[in-house]
Amino acid sequence: MYTHKFEAFTTLCELQLESDCESSANILADDILFHAKRLETNYSYFNENSELYQINHRDQNSLHVSDEFAGLLQLALFYSEITNGAFDVAMAGTLKDKRENYEVIIPFASSACMKIDGNILTFSNSITKIDFGGLVKEYAVDQSMLILQLAGITSALVNFGGDIAVIGTCEGEKWSIGIQDPLNEHENIEIIKLETSSLCTSGHSKRYKEIDGKRFSHIITLEKNDLKQISIIAPTTIDAGVWSTALLANPELQLPNHIKIVSKVL
Repeated sequence: MYTHKFEAFTTLCELQLESDCESSANILADDILFHAKRLETNYSYFNENSELYQINHRDQNSLHVSDEFAGLLQLALFYSEITNGAFDVAMAGTLKDKRENYEVIIPFASSACMKIDGNILTFSNSITKIDFGGLVKEYAVDQSMLILQLAGITSALVNFGGDIAVIGTCEGEKWSIGIQDPLNEHENIEIIKLETSSLCTSGHSKRYKEIDGKRFSHIITLEKNDLKQISIIAPTTIDAGVWSTALLANPELQLPNHIKIVSKVL
């Protein structure tokens, strides 16, 4: 089992894979890092060279986007619909870093303000922005798994800052994944056994910003609830990540059958 650690999406990442050849494992790790960095750069909210930045700072409301961007946005719009707006890349983008004048901006903070037709993205206004922060890292994990599977790897773990996917088992046993206690980073509240599936945890304790001495979660919610952290198992990392984020925003959501809650912290 070979282990590689690196940083992407402003978080620590880890790759473990079983291979007969160290050089082959290193090539796969380099390939995964390359694609992770490409996705991080191209869908960065703040990088002026990213496709996303250019779209958010547009001078017209009808734009041609790349095939990959169009595919990600179609996914985002699908998830916005099935989560009743609890997961919404337009809300995340339009309200990002804005903690005042919500009542003025909220009408524009909705996926209903944009549509994608092929490669043509059209906005109904100049205010709505997009943030793929709750989608692209999970997409990168799933792409990493695809790279490994196409290379014939049958045992591997990919962990991008807590967004985790595994192939097969680890030395004949299910992978053991610890879910950290949000109130005590040195303790786990659960140990989850995972095999060929994904696990994502969303919460307010790790990623936040402080503005005027107040702490704000990276997950934007308009309704307050007592849920501090939730962990989801799903067939893909995108599914697990989106539903964990959506449930943190709205714990009353009805889950599809393939989504499993494995941990909640109130």
